[in-house]
Amino acid sequence: VSMMTVSYGHGISVNAVQLASAAASVLNGGHLVTPTLIKRDPATPLPNIQVVSPHTSDLMRQLYRIVVTAGTGKSANVPGYVVGGKTGTADKQSGKGYRKDARLSSFLSAFPMHDPKYIVFIMMDEPKGNKESYGFATGGWVAAPTVGRVITQIAPLLGISPVDDNDPSILEKLRLPVAVKGE
Repeated sequence: VSMMTVSYGHGISVNAVQLASAAASVLNGGHLVTPTLIKRDPATPLPNIQVVSPHTSDLMRQLYRIVVTAGTGKSANVPGYVVGGKTGTADKQSGKGYRKDARLSSFLSAFPMHDPKYIVFIMMDEPKGNKESYGFATGGWVAAPTVGRVITQIAPLLGISPVDDNDPSILEKLRLPVAVKGE
C-alpha cells in the first residue's frame, strides 16, 4: 500500500527542519543545505554536494513561483518579493480511517525566487475554515496567507528591497515568459 500511496504524500513523514532543508537544497541550484543550531566558523568551507542538477533546480523554482502566481498559493504573493511556494494539506488519521475536518495545513515558501535566500514554513494543526476562507481550511486557504503576512513583515527587516515582479531580467532568471501588457 505504501508504494501506491507515496506518490501523493501518504506514508511520508518529516519534521519542519528536514522539509526546509530539502526545499532549500532543491531551490538553491541543487546544493545540499545542512542546517544547524551551532554557530559555524565563517572561514570553514561548507561541503559542496550536488543533490539535484541545476536544471532541475531551475524547474522547481519556476514551479514554486507558478503556485503563487497562478495556483493554490496565490494568497502568499507579496508584490515586490518574488515569492514561490507549495501548499500542503494532510488529513489526520483516526483508527482505520481519517478524522472528519482534522488536518494539518501548511505552506512552504521561498523568496526571492529569482535568487532564493529565505525559506518560510507555516504549518497549522487542525485549522478551522471561516467566512474569509469560505469554510475551507487547506494549506492554500489558511497557511499561504499567513506566509504572505510574515514575508511582508520580515523582508524589509532582512534588508530585501522590493523589485518589479514583471521585470524582464527577473523573469529571465526564472525562465518565465515576459508578460505582455494587456494580457
